[in-house]
Amino acid sequence: MPFKMKIIKDQNKRQEIETVFFSYFRSYANRNWEEITKHLCDGFTMFGTAIDEVCLSSIKTLSTLKREFQQSPSPLKYEITGLEIFEITKDVVLLMITTDLKIHNKLLEIDYKNNRSSVIMVRDEGRWKLAHGHWSQPDKDIDTGESVPYRLLIERSKELEKKVAERTRKIEAQRDQLAKLNHTKDKLFSILAHDLINPFNSILGFSGLLYNNLDSYDKKKIRKMLYSIHHQSKNTFELLENLLDWAKSQIKQIEFKPVGRQLKELINEVIEQTFTAAAEEKNISILTDIPENLTVYADHHMLQIILRNLINNAVKFTHPGGSVMIKVSREKSHICISVSDTGIGMDEETKSKIFDGFFNETTPGTGNEKGTGLGLVLCKEFVEKHGGRIWAESETAKGSCFYFTLPYKQS
Repeated sequence: MPFKMKIIKDQNKRQEIETVFFSYFRSYANRNWEEITKHLCDGFTMFGTAIDEVCLSSIKTLSTLKREFQQSPSPLKYEITGLEIFEITKDVVLLMITTDLKIHNKLLEIDYKNNRSSVIMVRDEGRWKLAHGHWSQPDKDIDTGESVPYRLLIERSKELEKKVAERTRKIEAQRDQLAKLNHTKDKLFSILAHDLINPFNSILGFSGLLYNNLDSYDKKKIRKMLYSIHHQSKNTFELLENLLDWAKSQIKQIEFKPVGRQLKELINEVIEQTFTAAAEEKNISILTDIPENLTVYADHHMLQIILRNLINNAVKFTHPGGSVMIKVSREKSHICISVSDTGIGMDEETKSKIFDGFFNETTPGTGNEKGTGLGLVLCKEFVEKHGGRIWAESETAKGSCFYFTLPYKQS
């Protein structure tokens, strides 16, 4: 005689069974272990592609279920979309259930539509309890024999966390870079508005007076005014050079093209082209100690900018009658170049900030020369571009010495 199941028509019985099952299902979805066990028979077993195995004993079933909770401890969101109850015997029923589930773990949520389940419930000592469950959920992203893929969920969650962390790092880096650029832009406008306008006002003022009163001024007064015009023009030109070099470096217009060249020849060129007049004005001696035939492998334009700024600073902060020494030594892996002076020196606080950026007030030179600190920013950037490093040693009233290294490459 064929076995036939019939849908339960008794609404009271159906309501009683549904109440127990929904209570179990809520406990399962909320990961409430204590409540779940109240609805299970002593010999409860289950089979499920979610757990990828058949649990033939109640002990193994409960152990596997706990493992599932550990893998995905967050509550599940669910909606039961279909439920039918069939009577097998008076005290044994079969529930056929369809649900839409959402599994979520930290940042990740995965939807599982039309999840199909079946449950056998028995009447045990006057109460309906779950005796056996079968959970099944085919999905294109799931391995064979796996339903709610907790392994996949964890893997996706970790991947997403890595992506979020990486994106957060990029956003923070971009934010920091933007803040730096905004600060730089503000300082540039300040330089343009103040450090360039003032010198030009002075140049225009003195030149206008000379133009209008040349015949009435004596030579001493004319010489004094011409010196002021020359002095302001020189300082302004130096500032413009550094601003243009810095701007080019920021928009990557200065290409790094290292080639070999005699270092002594290059240093002497910088001294002769730039600093002879400035040193003569203050009666400052520029001395050198550079080995003969020492070839440096560097970008000539960048190296000239480094030397120009360091030597200019040394002349600027040295008292009339002092001296500046440029010294070169070769180590095994690098060349060390130093520019020292007998000038006013720096305290520890000033020394700690000089390479941080041109955002600090700079000290006027011994001839009241103005500066922005931008030159040292360029020096640091270009030295590091070569793979070297730059630092300073100084003591107030005892002068300063700036060192930088360049990799030594034998020809």
